[in-house]
Amino acid sequence: MFNKLLPLLFVLGLAPSVASQQEGESIGWGRDDYSQVSNIPSGTDFVQLTGGGYHSLALKSDGSLASWGRDNYGQVSNTPTSGVFTQVAGGCGQHSLALHANSSIFAWGQDNTGQVSNTPPGNDFIQVAGGYYHSLALKSNGSIISWGNDAFGQVLNTPSTSNFTQIAGGAQHSLALKGNGSIASWGADSYGQVSNTPSGTDFVQVDGGGLHSLALRLNGSIVSWGSDTYGQVSGTPTGTDFVQVSGGYYHSLALKSDGSIVSWGRNNHRQIIDTPTGSSFSQVAGGNYQSFALEVITANLSVTNLVAGQTALVEVTSATPNNFSHFAWSVHGGGPISTPFGDAMISPPYHLKLLPTDSTGYTSYTANIPAHAAGVTVWCHGTDVGTQSMLNALMLVIQ
Repeated sequence: MFNKLLPLLFVLGLAPSVASQQEGESIGWGRDDYSQVSNIPSGTDFVQLTGGGYHSLALKSDGSLASWGRDNYGQVSNTPTSGVFTQVAGGCGQHSLALHANSSIFAWGQDNTGQVSNTPPGNDFIQVAGGYYHSLALKSNGSIISWGNDAFGQVLNTPSTSNFTQIAGGAQHSLALKGNGSIASWGADSYGQVSNTPSGTDFVQVDGGGLHSLALRLNGSIVSWGSDTYGQVSGTPTGTDFVQVSGGYYHSLALKSDGSIVSWGRNNHRQIIDTPTGSSFSQVAGGNYQSFALEVITANLSVTNLVAGQTALVEVTSATPNNFSHFAWSVHGGGPISTPFGDAMISPPYHLKLLPTDSTGYTSYTANIPAHAAGVTVWCHGTDVGTQSMLNALMLVIQ
């Protein structure tokens, strides 16, 4: 429920890293009585989101953490402010966890059952996950450690083998994905969230809701089980074009391969009806009654007022903030030519400018157009240096 990483990292057996995740802007909706949605930090440099009980967290591309929402146990104010982290996880109670770049675990917030103070030492962890009053971590050797509340065996019944590639926490139960693609579950089973765990060896991601669970199959279909009070199981969408699943307490979300989002289950805080439309998302995350999505903001190159005898304006928007963009233009053709960033759709000889971006990722350049140049075709291209990617290519005619 409260650990949302792109599943491909675990399918490949890789530890998550800041550099391997896609940057974007945080979008939130649902319950907001503690500003767990409305206080989302601004910026386009987020790489992972996670929802806690009434608080929320995010990981930025530089490895720093952001948190907001309810702070009655220091789940916000005690968020680490230094260090480089590679993953965050919110407990659906009121605690949080983060995985440091040195593979150690940081935990903070409510500690009534040792879910914080019993955090294991060591530098061999590759993932963390939180339940309501318990926590768990995956070690580099594929074994799992759990700590905190054990009222339903969510600690004692933790599997003892070392063949796991991903973990997830529900409210009072936990799940883990094995290297062979099968699922293990343990803990509270009042709604079949353990006993109804599906068999098979074709799963690539698991996640826990409050009293239900979800799994993504290799063929892109979704399986759900456990409590169905609000349709969080029976309302599971069909189809084979999903790439990630995420559970809230009584609702669920899924990301499709086209970048769009599907939500189902309880809608008492508009966590379903306010789901954003569009196909620009790269990750979804469910908290108790709030939801989040990471929206990819694509850098864009534009040229306006390309008129003979006048001054053209070149603009780049949504590039990497406080970095650089290249802008290149040619009147000799559309290439391509090979560059370290990919193929540039211009032909030599060409003109090249290195432009610094501001804190919003914006930069501009002006060029005087010769009075005799009307009718000339100009090919334009550029790069976002921060992401080492090409911008959109343009072929324009001087008016």
